[in-house]
Amino acid sequence: MLDDLYQHLGATLKEVAGALAPREYKKHVSELSRYRSGQRVPQRGFVIALHQTAVERAGKDAVGLSLDDVLEVHVAAEQRPCQVCPDLRHRIRRLRSRHRLLMRANRRLLESRAGLEAELADARKETAPLPVPPQQGDRQQRAYDVAAATQIVAMAARFDGEESSEAAVAMLRESSEVLTPLESAASLVVLRQEHQDQLADTLIQIYGRDRPEKQVIRAALELHEYGMADDAGAMLRAAAR
Repeated sequence: MLDDLYQHLGATLKEVAGALAPREYKKHVSELSRYRSGQRVPQRGFVIALHQTAVERAGKDAVGLSLDDVLEVHVAAEQRPCQVCPDLRHRIRRLRSRHRLLMRANRRLLESRAGLEAELADARKETAPLPVPPQQGDRQQRAYDVAAATQIVAMAARFDGEESSEAAVAMLRESSEVLTPLESAASLVVLRQEHQDQLADTLIQIYGRDRPEKQVIRAALELHEYGMADDAGAMLRAAAR
């Protein structure tokens, strides 16, 4: 039907588009083609404008279809079952479910971020001071670092255990902005000890890419002190990319 009406407006789709433009229907040639092939059903207003333009140009007798006839065909086309609709509805349901899951995870993440700095401060205050032998470095500071790292790892593991890996990654990214280089290195140590290797690798990439060069170098040196030369090298390589 549309093809018949098109022919009264011009020999090409470009001419059809030009004929419809004065009626405020500025359609691209590709869209007119999809209407003609049945890939898309045009709006009712477009069909009316197309018929009116065809009648004005060729006359009622040449068109051979009344407006009621055209609209009846249009209604039938709108009611025709769409072969891809069930699949699209299924995909939409899955996307909505995923969106709800991510929204819940995001709320938990925001709540965790809101109290993260306070928790880290409390962890630093509550850790019992340790003796600091000059030849062994600052053991008290390392105790603070591990206490803070344990808090971070626990929260990240909780998100990951709830099958919300996106939230866990976001948690690590937010944490990398708060933790000191020493605390970040300690977090990697705890992640490796807890066999959270995927989260550890993710933290290495995030910290190496996103943090300032001096902080990355300091964290890498601390990893060397912990005997984690491979992780230190991986962090430096991430920073160099």
